[in-house]
Amino acid sequence: MRNNIQNISLCCLLILSGSGGMLRAQEHAKRDTIKTVDVEEPKSDRNVMLNAASANTGPRDVNIGLPASVGGTTVIENDLPVVYFFWPEMPYKAWRMDAMTNGVKLLDLGQTAVNIGDVGFSVGTYDNLGTDKFGGSVGFNSNHFGLLNGTANISGPLTRSGLKFSVGGFVNYDPGTYKAKKNNIDRYYADQTQLYKVALTQDYKIGGHGNGSVSVFYKYAKSNSLGSNLYAPYIYHLDGSVSELPGFKIGSDNYMVSQMVTLKDANTGKLVQRDGLKDYGAESHTLDISGKNRFDNGLHFNYIVRLHSGKSGAYLNAMTGITEQTYKDPDTGKEVTGNVQGAMILASRKTPIKSMTSLMELGKKSGNHEWKIGLNEWLYNIDKFVTEGVTYNQTIEANPKSLGGEDYSKYEYHNGTENKTAVMLTDKWDIAKVLTLNLGARLEYQSLRGDFINNKDVKPDIPYLSNKKTDIKKDWFNKAFMVSAVYKMTRNFGLLGEASYNEQAGHLENYSAGNDPHLKKSKIPEGGFGVFYNHPLFTLVSKATYIQRDEYRSTVNFSNSTTGEIQRELASYEIQTIGWTTDVVATPFKGFNFHFLFTLQSPKYKDYAGTVHFKQNNEDVNYDFGSSYVTGVSKVLLEIDPSYQWRGLRVWASFRYFSKQYANLSNTLFFKGRWETFAGAKYAFTKNLEVNVNVVNLLNQRGAKGTISGTDLYTKEQVAKKEGAIMSGTYIRPFTVEFGVKYKF
Repeated sequence: MRNNIQNISLCCLLILSGSGGMLRAQEHAKRDTIKTVDVEEPKSDRNVMLNAASANTGPRDVNIGLPASVGGTTVIENDLPVVYFFWPEMPYKAWRMDAMTNGVKLLDLGQTAVNIGDVGFSVGTYDNLGTDKFGGSVGFNSNHFGLLNGTANISGPLTRSGLKFSVGGFVNYDPGTYKAKKNNIDRYYADQTQLYKVALTQDYKIGGHGNGSVSVFYKYAKSNSLGSNLYAPYIYHLDGSVSELPGFKIGSDNYMVSQMVTLKDANTGKLVQRDGLKDYGAESHTLDISGKNRFDNGLHFNYIVRLHSGKSGAYLNAMTGITEQTYKDPDTGKEVTGNVQGAMILASRKTPIKSMTSLMELGKKSGNHEWKIGLNEWLYNIDKFVTEGVTYNQTIEANPKSLGGEDYSKYEYHNGTENKTAVMLTDKWDIAKVLTLNLGARLEYQSLRGDFINNKDVKPDIPYLSNKKTDIKKDWFNKAFMVSAVYKMTRNFGLLGEASYNEQAGHLENYSAGNDPHLKKSKIPEGGFGVFYNHPLFTLVSKATYIQRDEYRSTVNFSNSTTGEIQRELASYEIQTIGWTTDVVATPFKGFNFHFLFTLQSPKYKDYAGTVHFKQNNEDVNYDFGSSYVTGVSKVLLEIDPSYQWRGLRVWASFRYFSKQYANLSNTLFFKGRWETFAGAKYAFTKNLEVNVNVVNLLNQRGAKGTISGTDLYTKEQVAKKEGAIMSGTYIRPFTVEFGVKYKF
């Protein structure tokens, strides 16, 4: 996939992936800790909303030693994924945390694998579907760059017979962190999003044998953005540090040529001009029908069916390699020899997407068991997804100018349907007062039916979409299992352990690059073992973990260091990592809470080799990253989170340290360790009115992060000559002061 373009915000810990039983073993821990939240306790968000990425539109990615997917942290709303698949409809295009959100939970690796068949941690949110008493809230947030963010929710009863309602809205206009009027870029280029929600719930009795409720929930979402990753040029030093170019402030100056882009239409083959913000946004309608039923014998039956229809585009503005060229200055017309930035835009049209996802669950607490059986039926259709791409050159400066050299040959296409049918089983088994097991299994049938355009069949003299289509027909049987245990050896001390196994098959999107990916299932085994200790003043968990994943399939943009030519190649590889994490929460005196997290990990690629052919100079370049460390993932992670509550005032801070991170696949370039810092204060004037002030990048670092564009094939010999070279990549948000007010009634 596009991991190399959008490896967004690998922001925290090889997190303790124990089950809800682990949390119960830490019953003295405060709710604002960053430990895994029990599925039944959706009140802690584990600070996943503290995002230091250049675009702050969703939760931060939770680091498990594997590289973040393009979609980032999986987002669930009311127990179903916000979107069936993240490309091209990223979760943040159809979801945000807003005033109608009244619950948050975090699922660990095993819970995510069993409940939704995905890999990694997942964030789950719940909407207010109606209340017995009338009430609501309204909030407004901004920052010193001019953010406009407002959200409101009103809910209450409609009749005395149990009918209740909830209505909410969310509006976000984000100007980002720089102004780019010279390049005709919209003031609110970073994000323009509107969400509107309405819900009705009817409570009822079940013939004297229990009670239940049925809810109807509708959501409208519209979101435009110039992409979630922003780039900047900088001077790279061989010690892993970067310094700013004269005349360019990282995070404060614009590095995009324009909001407008010229592409070759895939239908007609003619050049057309499009608006990167307006023509590639997303608009969707979501309808949920859900119910909860509780019977007097302890049995419960819950269900939700979601119908989702939308049109979603995607816009990626990515930097590639920097080469030395002779070019004509657009302003003076004189020939200049110097560094030139390669750039690539991949723009996916607003593609019709329809899906039906559902979940039915039946469960009960029976003796020492608390069991649950569930059923998923998910149907997904994407109608002729197509990406039109262009590569070009630009100057290296604030508000850069285009230098031409356009290549319009970048296309992607897939079309068809996907289906998943799965059965899930979970059981919390209290074997004894001192021993609890959490067990889970998921059995899933998955099928793909559709077509793609094979690059071997592409004829350059006809429009791209007129080329021959190749059928896709794939079927898999996927399995996922999890087990976790808590053994209380004494009142305060005990052992923790867990193991999970997950299988992930492919998606239609894997065919977009125009090559048959020969999809095989990824197998992801994971395990961990550790200890916990509870004390009146602190709680501690220390744990060793292992995770591995094979059959990674990703499209990598390889850049020729001499010509700047880009070739998008499909790569297959494996990643494995071991880690050790220690997590401490201390409450040494009233009102003060201190959280500390320390992680060591060693994520490495395996079986990652191949050959890329560059046409311009007819050159074959072999690569072998089989012993490289995973890019963008640190070996050492620290998180320090103090907070203090005094009456209506709460002050807090969060300091995260990321050790050295490799910035390219060959591991010849790296970034030295960095801190990401946050702080804030909240004051409640009354129980209904509160104000807050938060600071992102408290130390005002001008930090680079992620990867360095176009350098994956750099050898050690080439890098040795790169001291002081100009390179480009992604970065953390600059110093930002945020402030807001919230009123509840």
